[in-house]
Amino acid sequence: MRIKRRQLQAVISRLLESRTVVARRDGKLHELFPIGIPSREGEALRAWVRREAAASTIEVGLGYGISALFICDGLLANRHRNAWHVALDPNQSAGFSDVGLQVVDEAGAAGMLEFHSERSEIALPRFLSSGRSFDLAFIDGNHRFEGVFLDLMYLGRLVRGGGVIVLDDYQLPSVKTAVRFCLSNLGWGLEEEGAADELHHWAVLRTPDAPRERNFDHFIDF
Repeated sequence: MRIKRRQLQAVISRLLESRTVVARRDGKLHELFPIGIPSREGEALRAWVRREAAASTIEVGLGYGISALFICDGLLANRHRNAWHVALDPNQSAGFSDVGLQVVDEAGAAGMLEFHSERSEIALPRFLSSGRSFDLAFIDGNHRFEGVFLDLMYLGRLVRGGGVIVLDDYQLPSVKTAVRFCLSNLGWGLEEEGAADELHHWAVLRTPDAPRERNFDHFIDF
């Protein structure tokens, strides 16, 4: 697989500047923001992919593909052979006119993307049962508490021990509450908090090297 970072970065720059995309599938004009992550958050996400020397990554919520492009750029910078990125988004076709898939293709990175048009609560348990593992995860899907909580529970087991999970929209109480459970009960660490604007805060969590041993009735209020 030969992908040119220059081509990928040119697409990122074009999207950040134009802020719109015309969908190939239906000719609809899409405003990329505020749904897409801003450049500051994308750069932070790419930096964490590089810092972790990640070769395999996964994200919940492909959307307009901005986060996927930054992640793929980080993967390419790490120079691992056969690096790949998995994205889940049940709304990619109906909600986004396949624009996320389109921009990844325009960037020349379609060959390193594995896409599933399924809800994360369906796909992630299947990945777990089949023994899959990832170096880093990004969560930007269902922002309700139960959705974030389930994503964290499954990705906490799918990401390698001592790995990183990045969450968007950390300013939302639903997201912060789900994170607090992991910090107080599971021994996860909060590595970083950041804000690109009032609608896009992020958090970076570090999972333990091995799951914390707990009694069957263990619970710390969060």
